[in-house]
Formats: sequence, structure tokens, C-alpha cells
Amino acid sequence: MKTVNFLVLAQNELDDTFEALEFQKENQGYRFIAEVERMLELIRTYPTPWYHASPHTQRCFLKGFPYAIVYQYVDETIRVIAIMNLYKKPIHWASKSVSEYATCRISTLPEAIYTR
Repeated sequence: MKTVNFLVLAQNELDDTFEALEFQKENQGYRFIAEVERMLELIRTYPTPWYHASPHTQRCFLKGFPYAIVYQYVDETIRVIAIMNLYKKPIHWASKSVSEYATCRISTLPEAIYTR
């Protein structure tokens, strides 16, 4: 089976989104995680038919949330590059510092998301 790996920055974006949605409305963050997991299963099964965001990345839109999973599919591995908020300008990622790629914090997400 194809493996799914998150870049640290993408994992941090997932954590932040979960926390923000859970703060806004109880269980909204968990619904978001369930939708991310559902789409990752679809991507695992069908990794190539999604929208090509660039020659090397693909984008899969989440149902019910203004987010997309940006990923690369290389050598039977799906590498999640970002959990993209579709309401933010794309330049948002250019403002991220290099240290954000090198650090990861303890997450409050359900363990199921880390079993990949």
C-alpha cells in the first residue's frame, strides 16, 4: 500500500487548522480530520487523477471545508506538502520561515492521523 508522509510544515498546518476549527465549534476539528483522512484514502487509491497545481504537485479539495491537500506522488509515496487554506493568498507560504520546516510541536490531534 502507498505510504503517506507529511512535511513538518504541513503537519503544523493540519494541527493549527484542527485547533482553530475545534475552538470555533466543538467537534468541527474532528470532522475536518475525518475529511482529511477520507481524502487521503482516496488519494492512496487513486493518486494521479487530481488537479495538477504545478508540474510536480497535485491538489485535492476537501468537501465541506475551504481547504485542499497539496501533495506529491513519487515512488509509491504520497508526500503531503501543505494543507492549503483556499481563502488565504498563495503568497502565504512564502512568508513561512525555514525554521518552521525544521521544527515540529506536540500535537493535540487524534493518534489515527499519525499512524501512516
